[in-house]
Amino acid sequence: MSREDNKLTLPGERVASIEEFEGGKNTYMTPDGTVRSATVGTTVYDLKRRIVKIEQKNSPMLPKVGDIIVGYVEMMFSSMVSIKVLYINDKWSEAGFSAIASARIGSRADVERRGDRRATFHNGDIVRGRVISLLNSTIHLTLTEKEYGLLYALCFICGGDTVRTSESTIKCVECGAFENRKLAHDYGKESFRLVLKAGK
Repeated sequence: MSREDNKLTLPGERVASIEEFEGGKNTYMTPDGTVRSATVGTTVYDLKRRIVKIEQKNSPMLPKVGDIIVGYVEMMFSSMVSIKVLYINDKWSEAGFSAIASARIGSRADVERRGDRRATFHNGDIVRGRVISLLNSTIHLTLTEKEYGLLYALCFICGGDTVRTSESTIKCVECGAFENRKLAHDYGKESFRLVLKAGK
């Protein structure tokens, strides 16, 4: 008897402890007794023999350093944002990867002048970033360069459409609210439509 976890498992991800299951195909054990995945695939638990293994699928490649990511902000933390990956180098990704990036954008001079870096993202924002690291099997993005940052957003107050009014400001066309954000150089609904078109 076996049970299959349909969620995609990434390299290094914990799948069991040695007290629960022995490590099988495509797994390895860490010194603390944790069984982890050695590849991308689906976790299969053999409940009778108490063995866990990873079945490799025709899985998409992990993003590489330098790849361009488009996704949406799914979670906000005090200093980081979690971004659900939708496109990798303009190609649609069904893998369900998430990436992280700093939520605070600004130079050292900005920090000294304001005392803190501005948080410039909200849940649901569409952002573009570049992969700078895959440390600990986590995709790390930068959003600081002019090509990267907020690609498109709805009004945080009323959910209306927004337009760019300056290098770092958007305005809601419904309620008129202004927001200071870290905008990509080509911010706007039309740019996001082009990304969608290119990814199909």
